[in-house]
Amino acid sequence: MGTDKVTSQRWRPGGLLTGVFEPRDLDTGQLAWVNAGHPSPLLIRAQQVVPGALEADGKLPLGLVHGYQPARTVHHTQLEPGDRVLIHTDGVTETRSGTGQCFGEKQLVDFVTRALAAGEPAPEALRRLIHAILDDHHGQLQDAAPSVLAEWHPGTDHATSRREPIDAAM
Repeated sequence: MGTDKVTSQRWRPGGLLTGVFEPRDLDTGQLAWVNAGHPSPLLIRAQQVVPGALEADGKLPLGLVHGYQPARTVHHTQLEPGDRVLIHTDGVTETRSGTGQCFGEKQLVDFVTRALAAGEPAPEALRRLIHAILDDHHGQLQDAAPSVLAEWHPGTDHATSRREPIDAAM
């Protein structure tokens, strides 16, 4: 992770970057991730969030302190067929409506699990989530609110599997 300072300075001069880096082994379902200033990703199994499954101590955002490169911890877990991983920023959960109400993690989890339980595919569930957040906040967000919802299905064509993560940057 020696590029933290370079990456941060290139894309946000004088600022910082947050991120969750999440390489997956598409054959085995082994998930590894590093958290640099985001909320913990959520593991959704059988249309339910598995409490605490991907919770781990996050590290400082990238480029927070000029020249300081904190050690990054790589966390691991084993996915089961059909598992979904939802990565989101605090811009999703902490964004406030005109009345000051936060969208919140509870509403995020409720919305996504209901959509998946209704049989919606991950891309549609995420598309609807984006619209719900924008509608809740009259199309005005004070912070970036990207989200990624990825599914793992072993034995599928990897060309298709690589397109499954849906990145919805707002």
